Amino acid sequence: MADPREPTGSVGRQPASPRWSLIVPMYQEASRIEGTIAALSQSRLNSADVEFVLVDDGSDDDTAQVARAACARHGLSAAVIQLPANRGKGAAVRAGVLASHGGVVVFTDADLSSGIEAIKQSIELIESGRSDVVLASRAAPGSLLAVRQPRPRELAGKAFNLVLRALRLTVWRDTQCGLKAFTRDAARLLFEALTIEGFAFDVELLYLARRLRLRIAELPIEWHHVEESRVRPLRDGAAMLRDALRIRLRALMRAPRIPGTAMREETYEAMARLEREHWWFRAKRELALEHLQQAGVGAGAAVDVGCGTGEMARTMSSLDLRTVIGIDPSPTAISLARRNDSALTLVVASGTALPLREASHHCLVSLDVLEHIDDDRSALEEFARVLVPGSPLLLTVPAYQWAWSDHDTVLGHRRRYSVRALRERCAAAGLTVEKCFYFHCWLVPLAFLVRKTPLRLFFRGSAEQMSYTHPLVNATLYAFTRGERLLSRLIRPPFGLSIMLLARVPPQTLALGLEEETAPVEQAARAAG
Repeated sequence: MADPREPTGSVGRQPASPRWSLIVPMYQEASRIEGTIAALSQSRLNSADVEFVLVDDGSDDDTAQVARAACARHGLSAAVIQLPANRGKGAAVRAGVLASHGGVVVFTDADLSSGIEAIKQSIELIESGRSDVVLASRAAPGSLLAVRQPRPRELAGKAFNLVLRALRLTVWRDTQCGLKAFTRDAARLLFEALTIEGFAFDVELLYLARRLRLRIAELPIEWHHVEESRVRPLRDGAAMLRDALRIRLRALMRAPRIPGTAMREETYEAMARLEREHWWFRAKRELALEHLQQAGVGAGAAVDVGCGTGEMARTMSSLDLRTVIGIDPSPTAISLARRNDSALTLVVASGTALPLREASHHCLVSLDVLEHIDDDRSALEEFARVLVPGSPLLLTVPAYQWAWSDHDTVLGHRRRYSVRALRERCAAAGLTVEKCFYFHCWLVPLAFLVRKTPLRLFFRGSAEQMSYTHPLVNATLYAFTRGERLLSRLIRPPFGLSIMLLARVPPQTLALGLEEETAPVEQAARAAG
């Protein structure tokens, strides 16, 4: 049965590989959508290069049916998507964007107030390669307000913009003009992260774009206000203000969820230079090795998932193991790992699709990897699949969503964890948790100061941990971590900036004839590497 929350739609003869996609959100537009469709069909946009996606936001006036009939009459090939209930303009635009296929993605209001010429100009700005996002602006120098909005509404819009500026949510003087364009990658990144479904969705889009340091261009336009606005000044104005406050609160308390990002290649280069001696990596490896030794690792094969530049895999070779395989999705990381130690067995593969046989390994380690994976439960289930029942699984992850910083964005994190959340994820994946505890407790007050107070202004740029490279500072911070590790043998700290978990696959009765097939796996890993 179809999910009633999901959109339904009918698709006309859309281009197989469109160059551009134009999204038009509709709500209660039965009386005027035909005029919009006629204008689009008669414009230069009506070509094989353009994919039109019309999204009905749960109208009860037959907007979708009217739009389909108008498209047929005027020869406009378009997809018409219907949301089952009215959710808001943001939800409608998001549904259209995520259903589109063009290399450039544009959305515009159903009344075409910004004009068709501005649509073409926004596309040209994106295709010039100088911008990732284009916002049409009535406040940009050179804009012409040919037909202005009613004075009260115009003043309300300016007041709302002042509130956004006071909340430090925007630097633009017009966030609400209904025409914006994006590269394909920027559109996917922003709309998959979008949480606001009402009229303030533009604010969140531009805020996210600035946080991700996307290139944003402002486009002056000729604006023609059209009456019969669907904006209800009091009700929608209050909702927009509420959503703006919600965006600001999220920014203060936790990071926006940004799917689709990955660790940057230059980060692996930095790791390769620093990983062996840097206090952060060294302390984490030593703590992991200590708990693996306590857990009792078998004499078979082990795997380091998300091995990065290979230092933990090399460290694990000190255990009584037959072989250690390092797996990472980045060819750059694997290349650097092989350069650092040519004896390592390495393979490029995803943590959610390990090229290993079921129940073939006696130990699996994955340090600061789970937070990069969209579906962490599936990853944990995949980890459990390759382990011999009763064998240890050791994980580390970053702690506390409030501690999110630009460092997390640079590293491609999806989330941070609490001990409780990590335990629940592992239990849901069928693992038996033996230990789950915080470490790096002494870093919590420092993290709060540099991430949640004005001191953060002095800590811009690259990863904070990787910035402490002076030998004296490095030795001092390593001494702190070593002291904490010794103290934690007596008492576990109740908080910390990182979490370590040790779990096992519950013992099971294995099918007769199932054997460890480590050698073929090792050979496959070497071949794939």
